[in-house]
Amino acid sequence: MTEEKNIELCQDVLATRVAQMIAERDRITQTEAIRKLMATQTYDLLLDPESYLHLESAEYILDMYNAERRGDWERWMEV
Repeated sequence: MTEEKNIELCQDVLATRVAQMIAERDRITQTEAIRKLMATQTYDLLLDPESYLHLESAEYILDMYNAERRGDWERWMEV
């Protein structure tokens, strides 16, 4: 498997897990949760291999997502 494919796999797994966590917490469908996630800068950053966000945990990414949704850009930048 190429490095590019490995990165894409990590991105997919993380996005799926974060969406599951959002769906469980917010009591929405996973489809709704993935749509919410995909509409964020956090998701855009996850898809950028140069950000290395794909190497972080789902919890870390969820923390970024939550900070972005609250408009807490200072916290988002810290994470």
